[in-house]
Amino acid sequence: MAKKSSPEPFYSMARRAGDILFLSGFGPVENGEVVGANIEEQTIFTMDAMAAILEKEGATFDNCVRVNVFLLDMADRDGFNKTYMNYFKNKGRMPTRRLVGAGDMYKGILVEIDATAYVGDE
Repeated sequence: MAKKSSPEPFYSMARRAGDILFLSGFGPVENGEVVGANIEEQTIFTMDAMAAILEKEGATFDNCVRVNVFLLDMADRDGFNKTYMNYFKNKGRMPTRRLVGAGDMYKGILVEIDATAYVGDE
């Protein structure tokens, strides 16, 4: 499982509001350094870090109802999507998603992801 740096003091990694769990933006950064040389490696690190927080809160990616993805370069879309799909068991119930190109990402990371998960009874 991916390691992660301690969160900055001005935000929470996750915050629960009733049956809704909000995950902050996650990126491929550990101890202030960028992890991974390409979109696949950076996506794996980021998704593993998110998975650890979801698990801590009693959830999985299949609980996610909304995901926002920011890519430094939209040319990385296919590589990102291929890696991203590996994290969802129920392909018939994928979360809604926004994927946008974002310039000037923190330390030049290639990807940042945040999510909203429903953790109540269905």
